[in-house]
Amino acid sequence: MPNGIIIDMGPILWLIVFFAVLALAVIAERLFYFHRVNINSGDFLRGLSALLRSGQYDEALHEVRQLPGPMARVVEAVLSRPKLARSELREIALEAAELEVFRVDRNIRTLLVCATVMPLLGLLGTILALMDFYEQPGITDGGAAIPQIAGALRHALMVSATGITLAIPAYIFYMYLAARARKIINSVERAGLECVHIICDARTRSPQSRREKKTAAHPPAA
Repeated sequence: MPNGIIIDMGPILWLIVFFAVLALAVIAERLFYFHRVNINSGDFLRGLSALLRSGQYDEALHEVRQLPGPMARVVEAVLSRPKLARSELREIALEAAELEVFRVDRNIRTLLVCATVMPLLGLLGTILALMDFYEQPGITDGGAAIPQIAGALRHALMVSATGITLAIPAYIFYMYLAARARKIINSVERAGLECVHIICDARTRSPQSRREKKTAAHPPAA
């Protein structure tokens, strides 16, 4: 885009560029975050189950603390209180997962704002450019040449075209990142609840638990 056209398009263009750069920064940050916290939940839960069923709670907690991301933090919150009842562990898992929603969704709505504002700014720039052109002396009296009118219309419409062109990929990335965030949140909630089930099942299958049940069913004679 020639420098003269950029100058003619006015400060509205720089506002559009600002929101475009902001959208690009959000996209890059969220993609890096999602890549960093990506964990194979199936392998993670299978390894965790093996440790818990063998009674290695400290080892399981240590392994979880080495992992990044919301899934590891939710599971850590559950593993930190393994002796609580199932209902209490379930509540802890859901509360911890709810706290992670903000971290997963952070800045994604900013991308939606950018995708919404940029075409509106382009439309505003077009309207202002046309108003400025038709306020010039002699324009309304037919004193403007056809090339002059065509050039003014071209510059005015390019502001709208720029806003729409930049808004389309921003909105596409918003939809993609929002869907990926929902998938991560669902995986985090599932991992927390699965951890609760694993802990409770491991407790009921432990030798001490079986001895306690046997004693309760057959109390020693007085």
